[in-house]
Amino acid sequence: QYGQFISRVKHALKLLEEGDIEKLVLAAALTLEQPQGFNWLGTLQNLRQQYTNSYIFSVGQQGQQVFLGASPERLVKIANGVLWADALAGSRPRGQTQQEDQNLRHGLYHSPKERYEHQVIVEFLCQTLQRLGMTCEVPAKPRILELSHIQHLQTLIQAPLPQPIHILQVVAALHPTPAVAGYPAARAQHWLRQLEPFDRNGYAAPLGWVTPTGEGEFIVGIRSAHLQDNHAHLFAGAGIVKGSHPEREWQEILWKFQTMISALA
Repeated sequence: QYGQFISRVKHALKLLEEGDIEKLVLAAALTLEQPQGFNWLGTLQNLRQQYTNSYIFSVGQQGQQVFLGASPERLVKIANGVLWADALAGSRPRGQTQQEDQNLRHGLYHSPKERYEHQVIVEFLCQTLQRLGMTCEVPAKPRILELSHIQHLQTLIQAPLPQPIHILQVVAALHPTPAVAGYPAARAQHWLRQLEPFDRNGYAAPLGWVTPTGEGEFIVGIRSAHLQDNHAHLFAGAGIVKGSHPEREWQEILWKFQTMISALA
């Protein structure tokens, strides 16, 4: 698993160097097994208790199969004539002490590599929304979103709607964002099909709800797992840009796996 992922990151860095792509988000899958199976309801309850500032989701409870998780990332929300979209990219772990946590937060905020990775998402979201006829209101600087095991750069984008638009039209235009696939999207998806040795299933998919008038809210199905009988299939991804270091990207994958590992019941 480790060796395969490092090899895929090196391949992605070569593509970046050649100018084929600007960013590629490589996912890793981890399968855990326990003889008595996994309790999806208990796992869901643990997620609710442990990740109060994330979007907790559970879909497809058919027999012994369920896809669930605690996503920190909203894709889009439309309500009362206003659209909101979240840019979430750039990561550091949480520190063991307050000082270490502060140092990691400072390192994240001032890292040129992380800020560039984040800016790619912000620009993609705004350009896509502008093509749909909206004008984005974007904060001058990102903020830090602090989660239990990891912290991210986050920019909350707002756009008043000049005319009604169905949220599914916006979801179709945005997904997959550079935060979960890469950029440009078509080239990124081409390389993901070549490099990822598994099916993502629900991982990174848009999940949400729609009102009869076309409003609603969709999140991105990250920090997630597919539970099936006595197996738990966990997924996590890391954004590869110029300046990415293979070992650090693997560490980021491990931090992200912790969300589901700590909640499994």
